[in-house]
Amino acid sequence: MNRPEKERPLSRCVATWRARLPSFGAAVVNGAAERSVLIAWVLFVLAGLAVLDDYGASLDEPMQRNIALVSMDYALGRSDALLSHYDRSHGVAFELFLLAIERLLRLEDSRHIFLSRHLASHLLFALGGWCCAQLALRLTGNRWLACCALCLFVLHPRLYAHSFFNSKDVPFLSLFMLVLLLLHRAFRAETARAFLLAGAGVGVLTNIRLAGALLFGAVLLLRACDLVYAPTPAARRRILWTTGLFAATAALTLYATWPYLWGDPLERLGLSFRRLARWRLNPVTLFQGQFISAQNVPAHYVPTWFAITGPPNALLLGGLGVVALVRRSLRRPGAILRNTRLRFQCLLLACCVLPLLSVIWLGSTLYNGWRHLYFLYAPFCLLAAIGGLHGLVASARRLRRGGREAYGLAGIGAAAMLGALISLHPYQHLYFNFWVDRATPERLLFQYDLDYWSLSFRNVLEFLLAHYPDEPIYVQSQFGRGHAHRHLLSATDRQRLALTARAKDFYIDNRRGDPWVATAVRSPPYAPAIHTQTAYGNTLALAAAVNLEKVDAATAAPYRATYRALTAREPVVRDHFNVYLDADAVSWIRDPCQPEDTEPRFLLYLAPVDPQDLPAGRRRFGFDNLNFNFVERGVRLDGACLAVVPRPTYPIRSLSVGQFPAGGGPALWQADIPVPPAVAYRAAYRTLAARPLTHRSAFNVYVTPTTVTFAKAPCTEADAQPRFVLHLAPVDPRVLPDRPFDNRDFSFDAHGARFDRACLATVPLPAYPIRQITVGQWRGGNAQALWLAELSLPLAPRAVDAYRAAYRALTTGLPAHRAVFDVYVTADAVAYAKAPCTAEDTQPKFILHVIPARPRDLPPDHQNIGFENRGFQFAWQGAHFDGVCLARAPLPAYAIAYLRVGQFRAGETVLWSAEIPRAR
Repeated sequence: MNRPEKERPLSRCVATWRARLPSFGAAVVNGAAERSVLIAWVLFVLAGLAVLDDYGASLDEPMQRNIALVSMDYALGRSDALLSHYDRSHGVAFELFLLAIERLLRLEDSRHIFLSRHLASHLLFALGGWCCAQLALRLTGNRWLACCALCLFVLHPRLYAHSFFNSKDVPFLSLFMLVLLLLHRAFRAETARAFLLAGAGVGVLTNIRLAGALLFGAVLLLRACDLVYAPTPAARRRILWTTGLFAATAALTLYATWPYLWGDPLERLGLSFRRLARWRLNPVTLFQGQFISAQNVPAHYVPTWFAITGPPNALLLGGLGVVALVRRSLRRPGAILRNTRLRFQCLLLACCVLPLLSVIWLGSTLYNGWRHLYFLYAPFCLLAAIGGLHGLVASARRLRRGGREAYGLAGIGAAAMLGALISLHPYQHLYFNFWVDRATPERLLFQYDLDYWSLSFRNVLEFLLAHYPDEPIYVQSQFGRGHAHRHLLSATDRQRLALTARAKDFYIDNRRGDPWVATAVRSPPYAPAIHTQTAYGNTLALAAAVNLEKVDAATAAPYRATYRALTAREPVVRDHFNVYLDADAVSWIRDPCQPEDTEPRFLLYLAPVDPQDLPAGRRRFGFDNLNFNFVERGVRLDGACLAVVPRPTYPIRSLSVGQFPAGGGPALWQADIPVPPAVAYRAAYRTLAARPLTHRSAFNVYVTPTTVTFAKAPCTEADAQPRFVLHLAPVDPRVLPDRPFDNRDFSFDAHGARFDRACLATVPLPAYPIRQITVGQWRGGNAQALWLAELSLPLAPRAVDAYRAAYRALTTGLPAHRAVFDVYVTADAVAYAKAPCTAEDTQPKFILHVIPARPRDLPPDHQNIGFENRGFQFAWQGAHFDGVCLARAPLPAYAIAYLRVGQFRAGETVLWSAEIPRAR
């Protein structure tokens, strides 16, 4: 008989652990999930403390602290300077909090003050990340998703860097997330205390940026829905009580934390909203390779910045979350008002979309990327976590994958964000994703605003302090951009570093795009660059040695050789500076030279032989403006000053040199330099004989499809002194929606040349079709023209067909008014028509006054008269054809109350007029 084999202890142990391993693994996973958010958050805070001192001070930080000081003095009754302060419309709740920390800790040294500001701002950002995780946990019940939401929020590279030095936009983002958490808690708890806290949060949020009023309005709307669906009268009374408590707390908190409102709350709040919606600061901003006005950014400006500076995984998950939410809302639209969770997610979507639409509709001033709308990332991040990632996990579980793949992808995305943080440190605020070419050196520099707050200047200053340890250091920084960084230096370094207004030793430049300087000439400063800071292969900042005594002999040798070569020959100008002209450069020398000699800005205008060689934006002026500061193109050597400016490659017929005073005003000195020979002009003058003469007067005028030429022989210098008149009326008046003609008046020096006793000036014409040109001359200050002529150009057959079709379309309906002319009003234009019509009918000037429905819509120069005067002459905007006269004038886009039409003769009474109400 076989005996059973005796069980070995090791086998029994292995079997036991095999049975217990699944439960043990689950316990480990659950325990890790329980602590994942806390562990990740603590690691994030510790990392922030470790890199706290690696970031510079932004240009706005000293100004932000100053408005807090002024507001504190106003609140304590010590000064009324706040009422006239430039930034009085900005709320100061967070700035007063930072100032309170400073006073509580008795900080006196500027380094300690600004480091405390950076620390407080970053900890508030960390608090926003914690609130993001808690909201995700409340909405999904999944701690791993909460941890992913935390990573999405705090690892955004741009926001991470801004969390240290941006005390406006990132604090608003962080508090926005905190208030969303308070509102979710309030709507779930339905208690007075919860709505009291939510109201206080909304009040502080609105103080920091008025966009916080969006949540105030959203809460009132949602409470109105709750009131409609309340089951009992007691529930309605409770809703009214908590809503009133919320609104009162928000208003009182806003009032209490904003001293500027204490005098006249409603008036000053409205004034602040109007000023901030259309901020009077109007810098140019570099966007997609073009310089645009901050008050006139395109509608895609913010979406583009959001797309190219967001981590790809966050953009993907956020997009999935938005799509999922929209699908769910369309399937159950009625549930939006009753389902608390779905309604809150719709609130998040509204917080993403409505602010963006509002800034587009209001035409708000936007610059420095999308930093004014950083708060959009708070709801977007939540939608990415609770909609996008949560949806992927749910889909994986339905496929019996357990969601591990989705979490793995999320982990890879978080690792990529962390990698970007580490690789760009401390310039994470320059992050771009792969949708933008980051590999081509210096490409980003000429495509988008990069280090607009000059954070990289701190590293350059520290380099100079480390490499010149035993002497004072004099630095001129571009537009004073280095001054803020002094606050973060030690007291000893601050004493050695002198940031001056004169080029004495060193110059720091961030090479930020300059709209007035041609890209071809934007090489590094002529002075030797001794240190550079780069990111993505783009130069963020460089230090140049203006004083060559600060560099070694080998570095200074080429500059001394250039100086000796130039001074060995005669200059073309002898004035404050001697000016030398070469085939490839213009050079300036003064010896002996003092720093104050180089403080005025240098004037350098270049007029090309062919105006078409100019950049498109300067063709109408007729010259290239290459004005410069000495530190951009100069060095000081052996007691002398030398500046060298590269010449453009196109042929030049003349240039002007000089200097402007530091505070602006007329030139201190100026000299015009003709560049012989005038071979090109002689050839152009000879070809005029083959052209038909368009008009003969004081000057002969020749018109071609691309140019207008003024010629005279014999010609004296006095003939060319009066200013030339050149007005262009297009075939289609919609080409110039704000004016009846294109004024291209010019001076002879800008477009002309004198040679062989002849004068010749050529001006390029625009691309649009032209039907009349007014030419002549007049003297400045004298309204009477010396001579004037109107040159009517024949309409092209296509233009005649367009007028004929427009006339047929108008006459199918009834005119808005019948008089000497029939007046038709369309959605975008007013048309005057008459048949039959003679030339005498069109001689009187036409009246067109536009009275808006809202007076504030008027252009500033028309607001004092209460209407916009768009009167015109028939020759500007009309045409004769088939015995018919038709003139069309475009209307502005704003709402119109009524129009005033008619005709009058200059110096006589109105021939006829009428007022036409505009249908609304």
